[in-house]
Amino acid sequence: MPKIPIIRAKDFYRFLLKYGCEPVSVRGSHFKINNPATNLVSVVPIHGGRNISKGLFSDVVKELGIDIKDFLDFIEK
Repeated sequence: MPKIPIIRAKDFYRFLLKYGCEPVSVRGSHFKINNPATNLVSVVPIHGGRNISKGLFSDVVKELGIDIKDFLDFIEK
């Protein structure tokens, strides 16, 4: 299993958008995101400047049908 970085939730959301995911809706601090390649949807909670937990990071990436290794390589570029 690759090492999952500790990043802010806002940055994680931005990376998902750059990766090709699209925002669907926002309800409070929870952003619903769609991956058009897989047509899967997930929710990312963005609470202030807090970091996203490693478990939530991997859950969201899996729910969107993205390979974790590919996504981590995309983040490092």
